[in-house]
Amino acid sequence: MTEIEQHVLEMIGENTATPDVFTDDSTGMAPIRDSINDAIEEITMLTGSVTGTYQMLLRAGQTFYRMDFKRDRFAWVTDAWLVSIKRRLEQTDLIRLTNFNPRWMVNSGNPQAYGQIGPDIFYVWPKPAGELVVELKCVVIPKRYEEDYDRVKLREIFQWAAVHFAVGEYYASRGDAQQATYHHNEYLKKLGIQTMYPSSYDRPWYYRTQKTEQAVTG
Repeated sequence: MTEIEQHVLEMIGENTATPDVFTDDSTGMAPIRDSINDAIEEITMLTGSVTGTYQMLLRAGQTFYRMDFKRDRFAWVTDAWLVSIKRRLEQTDLIRLTNFNPRWMVNSGNPQAYGQIGPDIFYVWPKPAGELVVELKCVVIPKRYEEDYDRVKLREIFQWAAVHFAVGEYYASRGDAQQATYHHNEYLKKLGIQTMYPSSYDRPWYYRTQKTEQAVTG
């Protein structure tokens, strides 16, 4: 049982030494671990807090490359550096390239920009004239852990956010909307969502309908 799992069980009133429902094995802890894994994935996507550095060989005449990680899942590139040329690539997208030059895919030379398509395709422009090595710094989504001895890739500062996320899902599954809402709000606080998106956090959200007065005829 991991430390995060222990905190979750304590907050839902489960005895961590001799649990009644969530026994300390793969089957018993599966619902809690699923929630914690969901929390880790969402936290990583929102904060970009799990990163890795990878080196990729760019081949002559090849524009598109598939990002195939063995363990974690590729999310997005934060920095691309051509090692031999010592040049940082600029981030771009297909719309920008097409507006710049509809025939951009036929351009060849030392790459100047990079982009991403979907969850696993990386591309460069122009396509290399020869082999080059690019060093990529990427945000990655950690592989879901299944056993308590698996590494849980989550920064310590976000551990309590993951705890409240899992506790909130527990109460939601049992129809306790009040407790589920409380822990979801605590999750947002621990995550620091008001710091990351202050304009959205401070804005009062409410329903409003526009009504027009109609003349009453007698």
